[in-house]
Amino acid sequence: MIPRFVKSVRRQRGALRGRLAWEDLGPTPLGEKGYTPQGMTWVEGRLVFANSWKDTQSRVYRYAPERMELEATFDMPPEAVHTSGLAWDGTHLWAVDYKSNRGYRIDLARSFAAGTAVVVDSFPTGLGGTSACAILERGGETLLAISDFGRTSRTYVVRPERALADGGLSNAVVFSYENEGFSQGLVWDGVSLLEAENKKGVDVINQMDVERLVATGSARKSTIRQLDAPGRGVEDLAFDGQRLYTSDEVSFRFYRSEWSPGGIRRE
Repeated sequence: MIPRFVKSVRRQRGALRGRLAWEDLGPTPLGEKGYTPQGMTWVEGRLVFANSWKDTQSRVYRYAPERMELEATFDMPPEAVHTSGLAWDGTHLWAVDYKSNRGYRIDLARSFAAGTAVVVDSFPTGLGGTSACAILERGGETLLAISDFGRTSRTYVVRPERALADGGLSNAVVFSYENEGFSQGLVWDGVSLLEAENKKGVDVINQMDVERLVATGSARKSTIRQLDAPGRGVEDLAFDGQRLYTSDEVSFRFYRSEWSPGGIRRE
């Protein structure tokens, strides 16, 4: 069943309102036992997803997306028990964890083969509520966006290699911006940066102009369109070039909607 839309969303200043037709793709793994959905990304035709068991363990899953068929899993390192963000740079999986407050560069193929994360390198984020992450391209550079949930209430766009080399974000930040405080998901569609946000029971996805973010340092001032999320516990985002994916930690379901880079394909 496709959930109804919640209509009482507070609009960002100057933003258009957008409505997506979300398709329900079925339950998240072990949701019936309270395993909460967390990070998500798209990797070479597959949906890669993480969940958490009461902040004691995080597991990463690979799904064939059309029928949501589970293909493989691996467990995150022992300290990474709330893996809230995933991103793919074309070679490695990047993961960030809310509890360990670390960023991880992971060999994805070897991890799925071994059943446990093969961490190539990692760094402390220095944040108190490391939440989501996304890979984006700007000015010929591959950058990593990392959001901070509720603590600094900012999203930091960093040079990941510098963060690894320095062991932190201090000298790696290219720019940052004030998010709306409860950032749960990030994805770049090749044009816009999308950020999923909890808003006191009415969740939204903010479509933001990257250059406005650089200029203003504010998600609110840079939001082009504010979109309805499919439920009341929106989590991380993934984009396959044509469709946007998310999950929800209230309904424990996966969702998908058509999306074109920079804008809505179907409203």
